[in-house]
Order: sequence, then structure tokens, then C-alpha cells
Amino acid sequence: MRTRREYTVKLFTIAWFELRTLARTRAVLLNLFLLPMVLIFILGNALSGNFADGTEASINMVRVMIVEAKPQPGRGAHEQTWVRSQPETAAGAHLVGLGFKEFLGSPEIEQRLQTEYVTNREETVEALIQREADFAVVIPYDFEQRVMTGMEAKWELIPGKDSMKNHIAEMIFQAYLDEVNRIQAAIIVLGSEGVVEAMKAMNDLDSTYVETATLNEQGKMYSSFQYYAASMLIMFLLYSGLSASISLSEERRNNTLYRLNAMPVSTLEIFTGKIVGNSLVAFLQAAVIIGGTSLLYGVDWGDHLGLLILICVLVVMASMMLAVVITLLVKSSVVARSVVVTVIVVMTFLSGGFQPLPIELVQRLGEFTVNHWALQGTLRLMLGVEPAEVMQYIMMLGLCCGLLLIAGIVSYRKVGYHE
Repeated sequence: MRTRREYTVKLFTIAWFELRTLARTRAVLLNLFLLPMVLIFILGNALSGNFADGTEASINMVRVMIVEAKPQPGRGAHEQTWVRSQPETAAGAHLVGLGFKEFLGSPEIEQRLQTEYVTNREETVEALIQREADFAVVIPYDFEQRVMTGMEAKWELIPGKDSMKNHIAEMIFQAYLDEVNRIQAAIIVLGSEGVVEAMKAMNDLDSTYVETATLNEQGKMYSSFQYYAASMLIMFLLYSGLSASISLSEERRNNTLYRLNAMPVSTLEIFTGKIVGNSLVAFLQAAVIIGGTSLLYGVDWGDHLGLLILICVLVVMASMMLAVVITLLVKSSVVARSVVVTVIVVMTFLSGGFQPLPIELVQRLGEFTVNHWALQGTLRLMLGVEPAEVMQYIMMLGLCCGLLLIAGIVSYRKVGYHE
């Protein structure tokens, strides 16, 4: 019966052989060590306009057109059309009681929105198409009355062509509508007694509900080089699993796995040794990227090196398990490589690894990726937040790794590693 020492020696012998094989392959060395440094340099410089001197992406003024709907005389409520307001009616007058003017006139909102009241919806849509406006809001003429009587009241938000500006405008107007909904709920519950207090609250509405803030209490922001250093670190650590997939597939394709099985080495030892060998290369890759970007590009990775190492270990573990699952379940080595690459690229995109994405749906999908939790945890380490805040991202990353580990074990037991 073999001792634990003999098992460990054989395991690391296979891992050392895997290391030597990878070291002799120039293409692998260039892809793992040189390419990420080049990409970080290119992306950090090319997209630095979105990150000004370590600050958050710059936000330009959003031009918003506010369309006031008014029922045409002689038509029913269900036959409303858009007509010009009467000269004696000031723009937005029907929303004075709901604090809309005060809301738009607050300093925080005026820094973000440039509003213009119009009366023609078709012209507004055309202005959005021609980029003469960035966003539009259509407000029913009886909006205030419907709110105060507890009836359903809706706005129509028309986005423009700039996704970032759309996101900003939607958040600002949604803040106002959320407060209107809260006041309406109070009116419904309290009845006539709550109307006076509701009106007072709406008239006092200001910038309390919209605030420009930084990502952490210290007001520190990450630079473009920091963002893409973290993003490329995670993406290329995931690509390290591709090397493991290629190595596992090559043994079967070249019929050398059968020869290895003839030796006094179990299939599990061969399989584990290859995973360990490629993991060691990935850890070396992480050290090169972190150290290289810190020395060459001045990237600040934060003060908690232990947590950064833990994130790298979990990402490497997820990478290896992802490669194991795909390699064992897909018979063709070419297809397995394509699937691994596709999954990594899609996860990087959804997590905002190529560029921060303002679209809420994509952000939600990104939360189901390994990249999202690793990237957000790493960025917060760079911002110098407390370790307790980073741990929630590390725990979610650990959960992803645990699920992939279970999937890898089940795949190995069901399929195995053999020719």
C-alpha cells in the first residue's frame, strides 16, 4: 500500500513535468505573461478619458425634454392627443403641488440635467433621433390629480442613444417617482388627513433623494489602469484553465494517456498533477501581473495583500474546475477549447470587464459570473475599504468556486479521465 509521502512525490513530479512543458512553449509564455501587460497598457491609455485622474467616469450634462400631455377639447380621456398648452398656463404648472419644480431646481439635479418643457411628442422623438436631446419624459396633464385621488398615474420615459445618460436620467426621475409613490400610499392609507402632510412633504422635496457619492467613505476612486489591471488579471487567471484543458485533451488525443496508465501511477494522480501544475503557473502569472503593473504602471492594489491573494486563489480554482467540467463532458478537444474561451469572454463582458456597463439587466446577469465578484472585491481592495466589506464578495466568489468544485467532482466520477 502506498504511503502519503509516495503519493505526494508522484503528484508533484507530474506537476513539475507540466511546469517544464509549459515553460518550453513560447506561445504560452507570451499569452500568459506578456499579453495581459500589453492589454492593460492599451486599455488603460485608450479608455482613460472615462477615468479622470483616479476619479469615477466623468458625467456630462443630460439634455432632457419634458412633454406635457393635455386632452384636446371634445375628446374622451381615452382619446388624448398632444396639443400646445394655453399661453396663460406656465410649463409644469400642474406639477407645482407635487414639488416637481423644487426637485428639478435643486443644486444636485441642476448639475446633471438641462431641462426644456415642450408640447409636441413627435418633435421630441425626432430630437432624440437627431441627438438634439438625450432623454425625454412624457407627463400626463392630470398626473397630480390622479396621484392625490389614489388613482394609477404613469410617466413615459423615452431614452436617447447614449446609454450612460439614459441611466443617469432614469435614476433621477425614478427617485422623484419613488417619493411620489410613497406619498400616494400615505394618502391612500390616511385618507383626507394625510393630504395636507403629503402636500407639505412634496413641496419640501429637494436633492435629499438624489445624491452624488463616491464608492467608499474615503472618497477614493480607481483609475483606468487600476480598473483594467484588475479586470485583465481575473480574465487571464480564468484563461489559465484553458492550458489545463489543452493538456488534458492532448494526452488523450496523442494516445499518451494509455502509456501513462501503464506506469505505477493512477489516473487520478495524473489528473490532479496536471491541475496542480497549471495552477502553479497561474499563481506565477498573478504575481507577474500584480508586480508588473505596480512597478511599471503605478497601480495601487491596496493594503490587504492577503485578501488579494485569496481572491486570486479562488479565481484559479474556479478556472481549473470550469476547464475540468467542460473538458470531461465535451469529447472533442477543439470544441472544448472553444467553449472555455467563449464562456470566459461572455463572463468578462457581463461583469463589465471590458468596459463598465450601465445597463441594469446586464449588471444583473453579471452577478451570476465569477468575474463579477472577483472584480468588485479587487476594486474595493484598491479603494482601501474595510476588509469586512470585501469579505461579502469573497464569500460569494467562494460559493461560485464551491459549486464548480462539486460539478468537477461529479463530472470526474461519471465520465472519468481515460481514452
